[in-house]
Amino acid sequence: MNLKQVREQAGLTQIQLAERIGCDQSVISRIESGQRAVTLQRLKHIAKALEIPLAQLLADEVA
Repeated sequence: MNLKQVREQAGLTQIQLAERIGCDQSVISRIESGQRAVTLQRLKHIAKALEIPLAQLLADEVA
C-alpha cells in the first residue's frame, strides 16, 4: 500500500492531509508521485494525521 492509497482509505484529500500536517497540497502531491523525498519527521506527522502506525508508512516507502 502506498501513501495515496492510505490517504484515500482514510477519506482525506491531498488538501486535507496537507492542512493536518501544515504544508501545501503540492508537497503531498510530489511525495505521492515520488518527485519529492520525504523526511522521517514528515512521515511521523503524516502517520499521526492518518492515525496509522509509522511502521506502516516506513514499510510502504521501502516496498
